Amino acid sequence: MSHNETADGAIDAASAELIEISRDIHAHPELNYQEFHAAEVLTKSLEAHGFEVERGSGGVETAFRGVAQGTGDGPSIGILVEYDALPDVGHGCGHNLLAISTLGAGIGAKAALGELPGRVVVIGTPAEEGGGGKVRLLEAGALDDIDVALSSHPSSDKTVFRTDWPMEANVSLAMVGYRYMFHGKAAHAAGKPEAGVNALNAVIHFFTGIDAMRQHLKDDVRIHGIISDGGGAPNVVPEFAAANFMLRSKDGEYLRETVVPRVLGIAEGAAGMTGATLEVEPHYPFYANVRPNVALTELTKAHAERLGMRLDEPEPASQRGGGGSTDFGNVSQVMPSFAMSFAISEEPVPGHSKLWAAAAHSELGEQNALLCAKALSATACELLERPELVAAAKEEFEARGEAIANASD
Repeated sequence: MSHNETADGAIDAASAELIEISRDIHAHPELNYQEFHAAEVLTKSLEAHGFEVERGSGGVETAFRGVAQGTGDGPSIGILVEYDALPDVGHGCGHNLLAISTLGAGIGAKAALGELPGRVVVIGTPAEEGGGGKVRLLEAGALDDIDVALSSHPSSDKTVFRTDWPMEANVSLAMVGYRYMFHGKAAHAAGKPEAGVNALNAVIHFFTGIDAMRQHLKDDVRIHGIISDGGGAPNVVPEFAAANFMLRSKDGEYLRETVVPRVLGIAEGAAGMTGATLEVEPHYPFYANVRPNVALTELTKAHAERLGMRLDEPEPASQRGGGGSTDFGNVSQVMPSFAMSFAISEEPVPGHSKLWAAAAHSELGEQNALLCAKALSATACELLERPELVAAAKEEFEARGEAIANASD
């Protein structure tokens, strides 16, 4: 029996369990770093399938690692799991399906390890939705022993493998976020308004200042925020107001060196205009751009085709939007990485919505998650069996890093 047949058979045997896990996580949505139920469900499954499990990896309470050793020395293939949800909409990003596609990939690959060197490491990475779980794990050294990282993500109504990325291209938007807090002075808004300093006015000027700046930024920049605090009563001059903002760009250096300081300058100006004082604190960690790896993409695509998955044509480069942001980008900047997308709906559904959450509970989504698990497990097995493929992925990783650095000079 081939490695693929062994891995596919193991995933088929675990399919009912995997679907039950997906539905369980979907029914118990948990926010950043609160994913205790999901982490326990996933680690129990890993243990039941013979993985050596470490909970609380990297000092992150809801992170974990499940290790399966092959027949001897070889590469370490990391399979990254996500399982956090969103406020209000639950699993509106489908991380319940992501969880079983990557858990299933680990189960399948482990079943074939009796004839393969190296090891498979299933890594639970909490708080992708703005909390930066992978950033914390990287900083703690919890991924230092990984040679190649694989993962997945639900993708509306299309399963797409893009292999036409220029060497200097980044796939996603880099992102960072801040909380801008303005402190004023309370006063009776009718009786003695001249005695007050209106912190809400400062926030409003901040928003209008950002809007005026947009035309002078690169087209790929995205700046979006909310007023989280705006006062308690209309007859009291607000003494405190705050806004939370995400700042994004396809160029991480441009984001750091240009966008962030210019937004800060506008905030300082808004404070100066109104007499308020400004306090700024980090609110979302820096998410790096995703560095593509065509070698890994093509390898996984071949297995998806073998499995009979319906693959969709990528949209032309000229029509591609700004995209989202993910802490998987931080991983992709330190090792060869690839996350496979898979369709969960017959019709387009907006990300981070209740419609997406419903599609994440669909039969189509579940079946494609299982097929994704098989494609990723086969990719992991082939990387273990053929170390020259790992070397090729690393060579491309280095070449792309050099091209990106040269493009930004």
